[in-house]
Amino acid sequence: MSDAEVLFRTEPLEHGGLVGIATLNVEKTLNSLSLNMVDLLQTQLSKWEEDSEIAFVWFEGAGRAFCAGGDIQNLYHDMANHLGGPCPYCEDFFSREYKLDYLIHTYKKPTIVFAHGIVMGGGLGIASACDFRIGTEKTRIAMPEITIGLIPDAGATWSFMQMPKTLAHFLALTGAQINGLDAKHVGLVNHLLPSAGKDALFAALKAEVISKTAQAGIQSVVSRFENADEFPASQIVAHEDLIDQVMGNALSDENPVAKLTTLVSEFEADDWLKKAAGTFMAGAPATAQIIVEQFARAISMNLKQMLEQEMVLASQCSRHPDFAVGVRALLIDKDADPKWRQGPLGSVPSDWIEEHFVEPWDQNPLADLDETRLT
Repeated sequence: MSDAEVLFRTEPLEHGGLVGIATLNVEKTLNSLSLNMVDLLQTQLSKWEEDSEIAFVWFEGAGRAFCAGGDIQNLYHDMANHLGGPCPYCEDFFSREYKLDYLIHTYKKPTIVFAHGIVMGGGLGIASACDFRIGTEKTRIAMPEITIGLIPDAGATWSFMQMPKTLAHFLALTGAQINGLDAKHVGLVNHLLPSAGKDALFAALKAEVISKTAQAGIQSVVSRFENADEFPASQIVAHEDLIDQVMGNALSDENPVAKLTTLVSEFEADDWLKKAAGTFMAGAPATAQIIVEQFARAISMNLKQMLEQEMVLASQCSRHPDFAVGVRALLIDKDADPKWRQGPLGSVPSDWIEEHFVEPWDQNPLADLDETRLT
């Protein structure tokens, strides 16, 4: 296989036209997105969108992951070299990544992602932007940004806004890892297929999809192949009543983060919930409070506005200390001992939180996104 970070090819459809195939191809990093990968995808997708021969686009990852996240180590080095910011590489990366996510969300042609294996962070940003999001028995999804002092980004706000409020806050505040049936339950994927059925599905798509009616044709084929009979059981479904109760009680309080710290002991009896609770309790206190505010403000926003808010938050995270602190502890020195600047949970000063929502530029780098693409 080529050493290219992203492989692009086209294959003919039996009724005319082509399918464009984008394969993330850096197995050693679980296909984590580099800035070069973002740019390669942006360029090729833009060309395919205007190519009348391309009927739809298929995304996949090489190896055992679709995409494990973003270019965290280079972001860390940029923050370390520009303490207090601005951090030019970070802001360039976020702006270009979010523009790619917006392009996929608003793409003029149907998009399909085979979300097999690990799908996190920036990988979930791409996957959740696609029309047809296929999970497998090996799908493992999470948005664990609370562990590194970032915020759910790459369009995660949009994804969480489609879920019930209690589940959205639970997943964002705990970084809980979910499987394919979980992901289908909360809408992060909309179809399920055993990984062994991938080639047969793809062959059927090529045989049956007609360019002019590609959306309906894809829906028909994917629905026919859907099968989750032997998938691991949904953890969310098994524990949804308790999650709703605990998160509902926390969110009804004037200080949801502080209240949740007093309630997570109710998760102790189950290993999956206990791990989720532990991640929350060890997470960045500022991130926890930012997430609550991030979601509250997003209720009245459209996709473009949500991405603009994420751009502000991610840039401010790079200028504030906790993001670098979290990455150092988890991924650089790997001592699992982040020294968060603010804390404990639920007690971060409101002015510190508010700083993260202040645009640090005269114009948001995403202000030029074409809002007419949303219609």
